Amino acid sequence: MIAIRLLLLLLASLPGLAAAFDRSDGVQVQCEVERHGERRIAREVWTGSDKTGERHPDLGGAAALVLADKDGWPVIYFDRAIMRSMQITDPHLIDFIFYHECAHATSPHLDEFAANCEAFLELERQGLMTELKERALGFTHRKSRYLPARYGGSGAVFWEKTMSCVESRRAQARLRDDAPRH
Repeated sequence: MIAIRLLLLLLASLPGLAAAFDRSDGVQVQCEVERHGERRIAREVWTGSDKTGERHPDLGGAAALVLADKDGWPVIYFDRAIMRSMQITDPHLIDFIFYHECAHATSPHLDEFAANCEAFLELERQGLMTELKERALGFTHRKSRYLPARYGGSGAVFWEKTMSCVESRRAQARLRDDAPRH
C-alpha cells in the first residue's frame, strides 16, 4: 500500500504529464489552475487496471480525486476501471466528474456540494447540460443510498444540495444581469 502511494506521488511529480481529458462528446479539455500568479494545467494520472469492476484501493472507491504534488500543484487521479464502466453505463457522469474534480483543483476550499455546483454550472456554460442530462445526473446521484457525511449522507441529499446551490447561483446571475448599469 505504501509502495503504491509512493508510486502515485512519483508519477505526479514528473514534469510534462499534464494530459487532456476526453469528454463524452470527443472534445479534449484540460483543467487550468492558478497558484501565486502562475498558471498550469492540472496533471491527470490514471490508476488501476482496465478491467471493469476493479477499483483502485488508493482512491478509496472514488472514481476520481485531487491530491497535491510535492510542490502543492493539484493532480487529478482517475480510477481507470470506474471511469471506463461509467463511460459505458452512465456516460453523462464522466464529464461531470472531470469538472467536479477540476473545481476542487482550482478552488481547494470547495466542499463536495460546491464542487458539484461548479461542475453543473460549467457543463451548462459549455452547452452540455440538457434537461435529459440533468435528470440523468439527478437519478444517478439519488441511486446512492448511503454516502459519507461530507456528501450529505445520501445521494438524494447530495443532489438536493447541489441543485440548491445551482439555483442560488442562477438567481445571483439574474440579479447581476438585471442590475442598472451606470
